[in-house]
Amino acid sequence: MQIKKEIIYLFYVHVVIVIFFTYQLFNLITLLFDIGRYNDAFTDAELNPVTDVDRPQLIPKIIHQTYKTADIPEVWKKSQQTCIDLHPDYQYILWTDEMSRDFIAEEYPWFLKTFDSYKYPIQRADAIRYFVLSHFGGVYIDLDDGCSRRLDPLLTVPAFVRKTAPSGISNDIMGSVPRHPFFLKVIDSLKSYHINWVVPYITIMYSTGPLFLSAVWQSYKRWGVPAAAIVRIVLPPDYKGTERSFFQVTKGNSWHQDDAKVLLTIAKHIPITVVCGFLLAFTLMYLEYLIVCYFTSSHFSRFRKGCWNLITLKPWSYGNNYTRLNPHKQAKYLKTRNRKDSNLPVALNIDLEKNVSEIIDEEVY
Repeated sequence: MQIKKEIIYLFYVHVVIVIFFTYQLFNLITLLFDIGRYNDAFTDAELNPVTDVDRPQLIPKIIHQTYKTADIPEVWKKSQQTCIDLHPDYQYILWTDEMSRDFIAEEYPWFLKTFDSYKYPIQRADAIRYFVLSHFGGVYIDLDDGCSRRLDPLLTVPAFVRKTAPSGISNDIMGSVPRHPFFLKVIDSLKSYHINWVVPYITIMYSTGPLFLSAVWQSYKRWGVPAAAIVRIVLPPDYKGTERSFFQVTKGNSWHQDDAKVLLTIAKHIPITVVCGFLLAFTLMYLEYLIVCYFTSSHFSRFRKGCWNLITLKPWSYGNNYTRLNPHKQAKYLKTRNRKDSNLPVALNIDLEKNVSEIIDEEVY
């Protein structure tokens, strides 16, 4: 059975597309193999010791938060204040948009162009948290995360992030010593992940947000890291929802747009989404097949030749105003005239000074 060349063309095109997206999303794809794994997680004994064990605190006592201005919304003021009240011995820094840009311009000028080019403000809010943790160290906390207990047990490791379900990590709660290798890798990766994926939610999540951080995390730990460079994991029960949780969450996600609502709705209806996805993929592939069939057909070939002749030869005239053509093109056109047109009248224009004969067709309409 002979396979149509159109199908072969489509196969090669889709192979190229698959290779491109696999390359771009490889680290994200590997998250599928991380589901249910809790390597490097804090143990209960570390976070809730029975006896007072004097463990050295490695992460500086600094709390970082971000907002557009110093005037944060009322809905988050209580959460902000809980963290301040529970940690009077911690330095507190609220990074406004102006402060963030000035900091990047002064300390990391190589990134300023990328920082300014972000389309969405939340991308800059995401990026600055990585830079300040890498530069100063400390703990970053989203404004919608209030503190339920002191953070001291979390400061006994070089770096930590929190686990999300079913896979990956989040960037709403993070801690680090200055210049930790993971956060150095994060800030070095921001430029290469600065891609517009058309859909705002996906663009934000995979350029600076949790998907980006999860992808870099997968790359960072793929071949193993020294014990001093391990990023420890805060498990969901230690994050919120239990008596021993460190945080309590209020309403957040202020940056979500309509596309985010659509995607979150889709996530709640996976079976229907899968069926619709297959139907859409089949429809698109069939349309591609029809397009390839047309462009490789004899009809399109004749149409293309006709357009080319129309542009280059121009063998027509309007009334008595003849169109003058290049003599070489005229001769070529006359040689290739159809037999049925060979008896059409031809006009000779003779330039006595140049002694050049120009042949001009007079089309009969």
